[in-house]
Amino acid sequence: MRRSSMMCHPLIAVALALAATAAVASEPPSVTVKLTNQNNGKMSLTLSRTTVPAGPVEFTIENLSPDMKHEFMIEPWKGSPKALPYDAKAQQVEEDKLTKMVGVEDLNPHETVTARFVLKPGRYVAFCNEPGHYKENMVATLTVK
Repeated sequence: MRRSSMMCHPLIAVALALAATAAVASEPPSVTVKLTNQNNGKMSLTLSRTTVPAGPVEFTIENLSPDMKHEFMIEPWKGSPKALPYDAKAQQVEEDKLTKMVGVEDLNPHETVTARFVLKPGRYVAFCNEPGHYKENMVATLTVK
C-alpha cells in the first residue's frame, strides 16, 4: 500500500504543475499605453511592449495629459505607420477607410482604462485620432506573432 501511495505523489505534483501552467497561460499578455502631451506641444504614444502573441491582448491605456483628450486606436497595417488614410481638412485619420480598427475613444486627462482586444498575427498601427494628434507623432507599431 505504501508503494502505491508514493506513486500518486509524483502524479499529483505533475497535475498541479500543469494546472498552474494552464492558469498562467490563460492570462493574456498586457501592454501599457501612455498617451502624453507636453507644454511645448510635443505629443507621444508609447507602448510598453512592441511584440505580443496572437490572441487576446490586454491594454492598459493611460492618458497622462493634464489638459487634453486622447484616443487609442489600433488597425492592422502593412504600410508605413505614417501612411494611414488622412483627411487634412479634419486633421484626422479617415476611420471609415479602416476595416478592422478597434480602440478606445475620448479618454479624458488623467483617465486610465483597460481594454482587451483579440488580435490576429500581423503588423498593427496604434494611433491617437483626436484632431492633429496623429500627425504630431501619436503613433506606434505593434507586431503580433
